Parts: sequence; C-alpha cells; structure tokens
Amino acid sequence: MPRRFEPTGVACGVMAPIWFVVLYLAAMRMDRGYAFYRDYLSDLGVGRGALAFNAAVIGAGAMTVAFAALGLAPALRRDRASRGGPLMLAVGGAFLVCIGVFTEDAGRIHYVVSVGFFMSVLVALLLLAIALWRTRALGRVVATVTTGALALGAAMLLWGFNPQTETIAVLTEVAWGESLAIALLLRALGRWPAPTT
Repeated sequence: MPRRFEPTGVACGVMAPIWFVVLYLAAMRMDRGYAFYRDYLSDLGVGRGALAFNAAVIGAGAMTVAFAALGLAPALRRDRASRGGPLMLAVGGAFLVCIGVFTEDAGRIHYVVSVGFFMSVLVALLLLAIALWRTRALGRVVATVTTGALALGAAMLLWGFNPQTETIAVLTEVAWGESLAIALLLRALGRWPAPTT
C-alpha cells in the first residue's frame, strides 16, 4: 500500500510548472531578441531576461525535487519502478537547478546539465509509466498521460536536439508534471478515484 504523502510535496508539484511558465513568459517579454520555438530556452538565461529565466529553472527544479521526494514517492507502492521513478524525477529537478546556475556562459557544463535534465526526466517517465500501470495508484488516466509524455519525449529524442524539439519536450514535461500533481492533490482532497488493486 502507498504511504501517506506530505501536502508540502504535492503543493510544490502544483506550483513548479506555474512558477516556471510565469517566469519564462516574463523572461521572453524582457528579451525581445528571443524567438519562441526558434531559439533554445536557455538562450534566455544569458539575455535581458536572465534573472527571470534562471529563477524559473532554479525554483522549478527545487520544487520538483520536493515534489518527487515528498509528494510522489510516498503515493506509490514500493516496487523498483515506484522507487526509481521519483528518484529519477528528483535527479531531473537537480539538473534543472543546475541549468539556472550553469548558464550557457558556462559552456560545456551547461550542455552536460541540460542533457542530464532531459535524459533523467525521460527515464523517470519510463519508470513512472511502468509503476502507474502496475500499481494503478492514480488510475488509468494518469498512467495514460504519463505513457503519452514518454512516447512524445522518446520521439523528440529520435528527432534530434534542436530548439523545436527542446520546446516541445519542455512544454510536454510542464503539462505532464502539472497534471500529475493535480491528480495527487485531488486524491488528497478525496476527489480522485481511490487506487485500484
């Protein structure tokens, strides 16, 4: 059976995507030279909107770590995929923090932490898809959404790393993360179907 999760962790999961989107949009507004879908998101981290963008990724990354550890991990049963999924999501959150610390000015380090973020989240999606289908902890809807995010992420990886695939991958992760956190919040409020066995 899943353990009781911390409300703080669930709140961090709900807030992380909102925090990121609001500050990302603010950074785009500040940096008129940035073109959505044409430029890498990280280009904002060294432009006029750098403060907003770097705060976006650092804050969202820290909240993702808290969500994975305190909100998601306790909500799943204790098999390997259920432990590994939240762990890899927390690793992805840590890499996201590093993206804001080691901006494009850091050169190779920025590339390494960026790839680390995308790959760790992709592995997290794989493990969580397995865990959610096995445990039925959040029902078929969340398991299906997670599987869809995994499929799209894998397709973007095969398509190649460029501004377009990066933008699609990030927006997919934002939407998936928000839907997962809201499902956990609704479950905590008793407004989500109970886990099936």
